[in-house]
Amino acid sequence: MSESFFEKEDNVKQYFEMTADYDGRWFLEQFKRFIPAGSQCLELGIGPGKDLDNIRQTYEVTGSDYSFIFAELYKRSHPEVKIKVLDAVTIKIKTTFDCIYTNKVLHHLPVAELEQSIKRQTEILNENGLVLHTFWKGTGQENYEGMLFHYYETDEVKALFEKQFNIVHISTYKEFKEDDSILVVAQKK
Repeated sequence: MSESFFEKEDNVKQYFEMTADYDGRWFLEQFKRFIPAGSQCLELGIGPGKDLDNIRQTYEVTGSDYSFIFAELYKRSHPEVKIKVLDAVTIKIKTTFDCIYTNKVLHHLPVAELEQSIKRQTEILNENGLVLHTFWKGTGQENYEGMLFHYYETDEVKALFEKQFNIVHISTYKEFKEDDSILVVAQKK
């Protein structure tokens, strides 16, 4: 990806407006259901930071984003939180974690890069570490002003993760319409 969609300030502002009504309660409920309280967690792709705000109340969280703008905006308003600028593919960080999570982030990666990311996630997870990720459900892909949206069916997500993880839970859920999204929780083999 040459220039990230979210490296343009106007696009970041537009995203803040688009997600203004998002409160993250459903995501937090799922997180608490599967991830033990107090776990050391890494969020890839914090965006405006709403999930990070919720999750950091119960967990030790490091937030990250590929976009310097998102990372810097969050860091300015929450200097007490560890924030990193990280690529979700290479995840260049020396720290290890009990959990790595994303909420509608990994679908922006081409499949080969998603496979690289999944492999790298296993390398920085502690023993028995967990991942919790959400994806848009469907087929095909779209490109919106240089930002990729790759849609997946449940069996595709399962196949991507089960090479290096044991699937703990996988299901569809409604974000905007019935069964438009997938939640996967998996444990490092």
